[in-house]
Amino acid sequence: MSLHLGSEMVPYDMDLQRPEGTESKITARFVHGTGFTLAFWQFKPGARIPEHQHLHETATTILQGALRLTVDGRTLYLHAGDTFVIPSWAVHHAEALEDSEVLDVYTPVREDYVARQNGVTETYLTQSQRAD
Repeated sequence: MSLHLGSEMVPYDMDLQRPEGTESKITARFVHGTGFTLAFWQFKPGARIPEHQHLHETATTILQGALRLTVDGRTLYLHAGDTFVIPSWAVHHAEALEDSEVLDVYTPVREDYVARQNGVTETYLTQSQRAD
């Protein structure tokens, strides 16, 4: 068993489009179990998660604030207290409409986020967020 105190979890800058010298609009803290990952996200207004898809089924819960979430072409407006399950391999993207705190539960474990905690910064999102 492990105890994860929120005050001890390291926040990671996940705003991969952020110009150098500007404040991040997306940070996350992670907890990994044997079959799941918890991601505690903080979004500033206008923060965008680009369109992507992955193996992981995801339960997204809005703790505070509001998001516009599009999943397989269906757009939803989620507010504090709302939860939506994103199926495995569904194409999705999101935008924070105000300061927001979001809890994502992923299954299986997000190995890319484990790698991020181990110093690897390149993930599938890195490629999708680069301006060509």
